[in-house]
Amino acid sequence: MFLYIFIFIGFFVLLLVMGFFWLSHWMKKPDADYVLNFIAKNPERASLSIIKNGKSLANVQSDRLLSLASTVKIIIAIEYSQQAAHTEIDPAERIKTDDLARFYIPGTDGGAHEVWLKTMKEQGLLQDGTVSLVEIAKGMISHSSNANTEFLMMRLGLDKINANPEKLQLSRHEQIYPFVSALFIPYEIAHQKKLNIHNKKDAKKIAAYIKDMSQAAYIEESIKIHDKLIQDINGDYKNKVNIKAWHNIAFDRLASKRFVRSTTSEYVSIVRRMNEGLYFPSRIWEHLQPIMEWPMNGQKNQKRFKNLGGKGGSTAYILTYAFYAEDKQGNKTELAVFFNDIYGYETVKLSNSSSAFQLAMLTGSSGWEEKLKAFLDG
Repeated sequence: MFLYIFIFIGFFVLLLVMGFFWLSHWMKKPDADYVLNFIAKNPERASLSIIKNGKSLANVQSDRLLSLASTVKIIIAIEYSQQAAHTEIDPAERIKTDDLARFYIPGTDGGAHEVWLKTMKEQGLLQDGTVSLVEIAKGMISHSSNANTEFLMMRLGLDKINANPEKLQLSRHEQIYPFVSALFIPYEIAHQKKLNIHNKKDAKKIAAYIKDMSQAAYIEESIKIHDKLIQDINGDYKNKVNIKAWHNIAFDRLASKRFVRSTTSEYVSIVRRMNEGLYFPSRIWEHLQPIMEWPMNGQKNQKRFKNLGGKGGSTAYILTYAFYAEDKQGNKTELAVFFNDIYGYETVKLSNSSSAFQLAMLTGSSGWEEKLKAFLDG
């Protein structure tokens, strides 16, 4: 009897292990079809806009306001390029990496900032603990360094950054604020309400307070924290906050829900302006193009495209991207895809499938226009 039980348990464990490995393999395997299938099954959590050669190919929930994650950094890159073009800033200015470190929070950016710094060192662009301002802007887009982003918010000015949606005629775009600083809001609320952030019951109360905050109050608090980080030269404030000790999934989800929102119709219009090459004056475009077209550093992309640029963003609950491309035949395509309120295997599978989907859409390969038409007709 015990032998049969032992065999049954062993067989059950084997099935679990095999199932785990199959699921792990499935999640890692890129699948462009999964992206369209997910949109079809979850229209309330997704938005899609695609334009090819000036003609709209797809608009699915394209006017729905959704959180942007790091795709919002496109707006900051535009402001940087404008100020560089008008000599308000000097792209060659050397900036101490210690100045960037004030805004770096380990464990909250997937290691992006550290990878960027390593790249700068390997390329000989990190000299005597400094990097150029233009490399900081490039690192914000190519590596999605959040520390670089908040530094540029300080350097360029939030008011000037937030003037761009109106200039670009983005009537629905929400106010941009220091979203890295916002991660410290639970600590500040705990301090204000005299709650223990390490206590589970108090942590729930803190989350409830944040949930009830107006967006205006949330933004105001994030700007106050941003100002503290500006003054936090020695890192005393960050050490006192010690975000690693209390940051949890609940706080992360609240931050994702509070993120700056816009629509795929607005972001596809931004990348279309870049792809058409008519909106931005040449003196601005000469600064913006090298930042946005970071994918053209890859040899495979150089073989496929004349131009390719864009930006993506993600959290555990958000995945967004807006890209543009001109292929070797002169076909121009722009796309913007946003996913919100995703979780677990969905986030992993969508993230791993996004590059395949982008490539299919931007190159029109494997009959993807027909697939897209069938998807829309269905």
